[in-house]
Amino acid sequence: MIRATVLASALVAAVTPGLAAQDSTEEAVRQRALIPYRLGFDHMSHEAFDEAAREFQRATKADPTFEMAHYMLGRANLARKRYVEAVAALNEARRLYRLQSGRQFSSAQDAQRFRRDTITEIDEYIRQLQNRRQTSQTAEQIRQLNERRRQLQNAVSRGNNMTLEISVPSYVSLSLGSAYFRMGNLAEAEQTYLEAIQADPKTGEAHNNLAVVYFETGRYPEAERAMRAAEKAGFRVHPELKAQIVARSKSL
Repeated sequence: MIRATVLASALVAAVTPGLAAQDSTEEAVRQRALIPYRLGFDHMSHEAFDEAAREFQRATKADPTFEMAHYMLGRANLARKRYVEAVAALNEARRLYRLQSGRQFSSAQDAQRFRRDTITEIDEYIRQLQNRRQTSQTAEQIRQLNERRRQLQNAVSRGNNMTLEISVPSYVSLSLGSAYFRMGNLAEAEQTYLEAIQADPKTGEAHNNLAVVYFETGRYPEAERAMRAAEKAGFRVHPELKAQIVARSKSL
């Protein structure tokens, strides 16, 4: 009986060594990338954005599939006003998230570990944001992250699903839209703000920014609807922007 058990175990190991080795390798690579990734967070908290970008870049080189490292590199480049580089990093983060959708793991345990690791990364980002000066924008970022965390936690609770069913997080699309907007690419900004809203309809900042795009392109009724949606989501629209949108809408 013992011999049969040993033989069965050996057979399982012979059938799936490649998958086990792959999972182990991916985990080791991610662990190496986490060192500069966490250093990047420390620099971000001190608004040392050049140093933060350097560390996040190191993290993406250590693990090119580390979507949150690409996202944070984009955030650091936004803070540095390096918008072309921000777009490149955020687009890569978006691409990686899209690739994850429908990803099939070798076991339910591997899928659960991936979800829990992602929740841990989100928790780390939330802690960093909570340690900064609190603004309405910071509060909105934290809300978006908590919404993403809730979605992942629900997937963890369901337990046995070996396939990822996730979309691009709203905060990735929102940051990408802001980078496009600052480059003057309003068409791409509009598209990515709409993606952010589709992923999380309560993203007030995305509604607000979309209102600005509509206003800048002369679509005043659409701007007013987007502005109202931002307010409904609890986002404080700048009074001057609100007054201008309402005035232009009424003049039509």
